[in-house]
Amino acid sequence: MKGKQITAILLGAALTVALITGCGAKPQSPVTPVAPSAGTEGTNEVSQDTQPEATADNTSESTDKTIGLLVPATVGDPFIALSIKGLDRLAEEQGATLRTVETLDSAEYEDQVRAMADMGANPVYLMWGDLSEIALRLAPEYPDTDFVLCDVDMQTNEPNVSSVSVDPTEAAFIAGVVAANNTTAKKVGFIAHADRPVSRKYRDGYINGVHYIDPSIEVAVAYVGDDQDPVKGQEVAKLMIQNEGVDLIFQSASQSGLGVISGCEEMGIKCIGSDDYQGDVSDCVIWSALKPIDEALYMEGDASFKGTFESGDKVYGLSYGLALYTDIEFNQLSAELQDTVSQVVAGINSGEIDVTAGMTE
Repeated sequence: MKGKQITAILLGAALTVALITGCGAKPQSPVTPVAPSAGTEGTNEVSQDTQPEATADNTSESTDKTIGLLVPATVGDPFIALSIKGLDRLAEEQGATLRTVETLDSAEYEDQVRAMADMGANPVYLMWGDLSEIALRLAPEYPDTDFVLCDVDMQTNEPNVSSVSVDPTEAAFIAGVVAANNTTAKKVGFIAHADRPVSRKYRDGYINGVHYIDPSIEVAVAYVGDDQDPVKGQEVAKLMIQNEGVDLIFQSASQSGLGVISGCEEMGIKCIGSDDYQGDVSDCVIWSALKPIDEALYMEGDASFKGTFESGDKVYGLSYGLALYTDIEFNQLSAELQDTVSQVVAGINSGEIDVTAGMTE
């Protein structure tokens, strides 16, 4: 994520807020510390403020717009960083303050959800399942607050709650098409952090894309077992290359995936990244299967500020006009492969190509 992030560690029961200055943003004014409800030990908060410039008489018009984000991991996690990128954009456009709280202790989840709503943050974003379940339960107590449950498929009938995810199957299928056209060994790999539903969507979409081009290509699959261990990710990648003879690996393993990329670089094979553009991580990355959660979360927040927020479970993808790969990497493909990718995208959009064929939950 572009921009500087300064994490302030909670001292006692008071939460000291640190200011992040986003890339290209104007210098910001100090932030008044916010004291959440009890039970906040061990909670970190990162905050981005966007405020109007001082007027001629040196006074500053303050803003009461606050966007809240609660995450159960550090902001250094690539997927969380991607999410924050979308909310940074939203905050800048709305002249709002983005407050990101790392709720690293599950015992604090409910207190932190309440604290964020009580301080007037709107909308409030909750990352992943456990925080989302609590927010869904508390939402009726805060009818004027829009809650956005992030990266979950969670049914809700509450009028002020939306559940938002980006299905990675389409992007993974396209990545498989690219992989099949970039292997000479006719053996490619897939590495995720664990055998979970979302990882299976990446895996099976990828395998379907590979076999759409050439059913004879072998796809090796491995799991790191941890999404925050780049060293182990590197080891798993190197073992796969040595033992399976793959010459390309698609990784979807968060922080551990950065280690997979390092392993591919060290062993001299190609790699496909995930979630965000990762061509800047290593030259071995030839493609990135985007999961544009930043755009999805931006669109939800934009609707909240405009008063057009709609509740319900939403799965973003091509049908919402989201990009599943970057122009940078597309333009580096051969003209023939560009045509193939474009035809595949058209086939997915028309329904001619079923990227989920043979997949199970």
